[in-house]
Amino acid sequence: MTIREFAKLCNVSPATVSRYFSGAANLSPEIAKTIQEKAAAFAYTPSSRGKHSNSHFIFLFTPLWRHCFFNDMTALLQEKASSFSFQIAVFPSKWDNYEACSELLTRFSPAGAILFDELLDDPLARLLQKQQIPTVMCGSLSLDHLFPAVHIDDLSAAYEGTNYLIGLGHTHIGVISARLQTISSGYQRVMGARKALEDASLSLPEEHIVYCGSSFQDGYEGMNALFLRKLPLTAVFAFSDDMAAGAIVSIQEHGLSVPEDISVLAFDNSSAALECRPKLSTIGQPLELIAQRSLELLTDYPSVPETITLRHSLIQRDSCAPKKA
Repeated sequence: MTIREFAKLCNVSPATVSRYFSGAANLSPEIAKTIQEKAAAFAYTPSSRGKHSNSHFIFLFTPLWRHCFFNDMTALLQEKASSFSFQIAVFPSKWDNYEACSELLTRFSPAGAILFDELLDDPLARLLQKQQIPTVMCGSLSLDHLFPAVHIDDLSAAYEGTNYLIGLGHTHIGVISARLQTISSGYQRVMGARKALEDASLSLPEEHIVYCGSSFQDGYEGMNALFLRKLPLTAVFAFSDDMAAGAIVSIQEHGLSVPEDISVLAFDNSSAALECRPKLSTIGQPLELIAQRSLELLTDYPSVPETITLRHSLIQRDSCAPKKA
């Protein structure tokens, strides 16, 4: 029986069950009694974590420090971790010396790890698997489904976003995408955008796509690259809020306005979406729920790995408008 199944029997959250078995003192006597009685009746004991059972540290590996989506997710995970009796330690996902990373994992024996992304032939993912550290993908899919994951359907989200731009009359749409090595996000989003255009009897030529990183600077340089190609674009779909903000600066430096001359659609609905001017229309990811479900999956180890797909949303603000007549 997983912790979520047991929590449902007790009519409480998995986090409450985790707090009870970790000896937390802030539970009401009624809830503690219910959990105690149900545990006895169903012979329930928390899942053992093997060599990690005495640790409450979760190692969070992030690919970028200056990226609003990752920063917002890190803050949410840290905020929610205490309710699961976890503490979050943050590290880069790219190491110059993976032997040092291996030594770190061996020395501290974390209770688990959270990855924001996984690249093709990723040494960190292989290292976590080799050391049998419970690992969850937060906001993306694991290649070959090595780890449980909490994410949105990136293909469907990009399809809906592109359809939104098409519905505004835009037929020449540029795409600023993360590199395709981020197979569960960059690749899926490009496929979703292309499918939406094909279904509308339009196309997404390769020259309309720039592949880069996902930072503000990447978006700025990506938009500059699209301008150099002298394309008749009236809309751009950038696959992060940071990239969209950078693209807007490039557009303005070229003497054009957003959304009057070029509409810009973003992705994530991170804090950058509201800080940008104009405020970003964006594909929203349920950040708080992604963080919550990711931590819940870690409490379930070593249950059967699963993928949790959450709903995205289209958030219309100020950076998109109908194409000029």
